[in-house]
Amino acid sequence: MSEARGPALPAIEGGEPLLAQRLPFFRPCHGEAEIAAVVETLRSGWLTLGPKVQDFRAACLDHLGLAHGWPVNSCTSGLFLALEALGIGPGDEVITSPNTFTASVNVIHHAGARPVLADIELASFGLDPAAAAAAITPATKAILAVHYGGQLCRIEPLADLARRHGLLLIEDAAHAFGALAGGRPPGAFGDMAAFSFYVTKNLSMGEGGFVSCRTADAERELALLSLHGMDQDAWKRYGDKGRWHYDVSRFGYKCNLTDIQAALGLVQLAREAELRAARRAAALRYRERLAGEAALVLPSELPGNRHSWHLFAPRLEDGALRIDRDRFLEALAAEGVTPSLHFIPIQHHSAHRAYFGDLSAALPASEAFYRGCFSLPLFPGITEDEVDAASAAVAKLLRYYAR
Repeated sequence: MSEARGPALPAIEGGEPLLAQRLPFFRPCHGEAEIAAVVETLRSGWLTLGPKVQDFRAACLDHLGLAHGWPVNSCTSGLFLALEALGIGPGDEVITSPNTFTASVNVIHHAGARPVLADIELASFGLDPAAAAAAITPATKAILAVHYGGQLCRIEPLADLARRHGLLLIEDAAHAFGALAGGRPPGAFGDMAAFSFYVTKNLSMGEGGFVSCRTADAERELALLSLHGMDQDAWKRYGDKGRWHYDVSRFGYKCNLTDIQAALGLVQLAREAELRAARRAAALRYRERLAGEAALVLPSELPGNRHSWHLFAPRLEDGALRIDRDRFLEALAAEGVTPSLHFIPIQHHSAHRAYFGDLSAALPASEAFYRGCFSLPLFPGITEDEVDAASAAVAKLLRYYAR
């Protein structure tokens, strides 16, 4: 009688890697249509501040179902311009999430306001409305709600909280293009929302962003601030009906989108449903393959939401393994799968620790999430075999290191 074999030895412990060829965390999904659009723009002679930017602006608003907004060069710039356009500055406090990329907090600091971290809820990985309410002081001016991983946070309670306290609401929708809550997109809840079109995002333009807003006046303010405070861009000054005169009415910035990026974005916009469906199919396959793993908390779609699956970010159960999350990620990489981590919480960075002090005890849900969170490869072109291989590598490690 042959002896029962135990779990396979991980590559990091001297075993054989599960994948012969490394699976990257992300591969861009740009085809001939995107290439042709960029080439056409290069040949047109208008590389920036031209007609493609205006076409993209109109198409983006139409796609979102929103009335007002302005394209910018990044979500980070968009968040900063939103704060300035809304009059947030010195003496103000802005409540936001600790489980976010550093930009969400940095822009508050650069606007002259004070960021205030409130804890998250583990169901949505977004701001806990009760924690946000507890963080309100007489100096609070706004809530900056972060939509994580492709799913809107519980934005309606946060919008209600902002209304009751007379606060502004800004949505960090860097991860949430294509997502919905109750049939409504990011930007339909807050005073402004900023989107990201960074290369790994659902709308992949290399770099780029968009800020939605509620009024034509707010849109004009964003446009002015994004281009030095000038009332005439290059298209208006140098086009067929251009005029040389312009006025600088604001101390503005240089945050505009280029026509090259906009041309790429127009094609990606036309493909958004297709690209989102591919992400969703891969995410659901991950969920199916990993459904039986008790040591893993899988991401899910909240009732009434449409997840855009920017990330597939499971979480290791506390104490379920004999190794910590960092060692688990090293072991996963050794198997040939490239993982990532979204995100190291704000309170764990040296600059922010020096600014806020030690907040770990005040943010228990944030800390619990960080101890176990990681992200698996997810992009429109990932194959079923690649999802299966990544899932098998995760399962191999969970079984070997199980307590």
